[in-house]
Amino acid sequence: MTVLKSLCFGLVVMMILAGVILPEDAQKVAVIDAIGKGIFISFGLLLIGYLIRLRGWLTNRSQPHPEVRVTGQSVIVDGANVMTWGGSPSTQVLSKVLKELQYRGLEPLVYFDDDAARKLTGKRPRPAMIAGELGLPEDQIVFAPKRMTADEVLLEHAVSDNLRVVTNDTFGDLAQKFPKVAETGFLIKGMWKGGNVILLGLGRSSTA
Repeated sequence: MTVLKSLCFGLVVMMILAGVILPEDAQKVAVIDAIGKGIFISFGLLLIGYLIRLRGWLTNRSQPHPEVRVTGQSVIVDGANVMTWGGSPSTQVLSKVLKELQYRGLEPLVYFDDDAARKLTGKRPRPAMIAGELGLPEDQIVFAPKRMTADEVLLEHAVSDNLRVVTNDTFGDLAQKFPKVAETGFLIKGMWKGGNVILLGLGRSSTA
């Protein structure tokens, strides 16, 4: 889409320059006509691209979601890690993981530090804003204290309250302080595949 927009802009500039610089003859008419056709084709492809995006957005909006079944059993979510399961930081990926956890009867507590939250939203992070984007109550969004990463804070909480952690991080640098990270089942790993959430050990997403 970016390439097409740049191409359209470039062709418009070329048409203006051709109209100003070239002498008034048949060659000028042919050049401007060719550039005009290029602009028409580029705008057409750009419009098709936006229509495809709109169709995908409407499809996602119209897909029914199963009834959420939250029982109050908490689970820690490593927000900085889970938001990148699809590659770049993504609210969509993180939201789908949270919905899947809720459907399975778990209440997610999402941990962030300032840097991760800023990468997710592109703005100065605030718990209320992130909670709204993820569809969670504000008290389920936890920010690590300034100048601290979320890893140590979330592990302190998980170990002290005997909670599991959703993440693909192995926390190797904290394994000595928190040996529980090596215990089977403590870390819930997962992936984002074909628009679906897969939580390893819990099976394929039922919300896809």
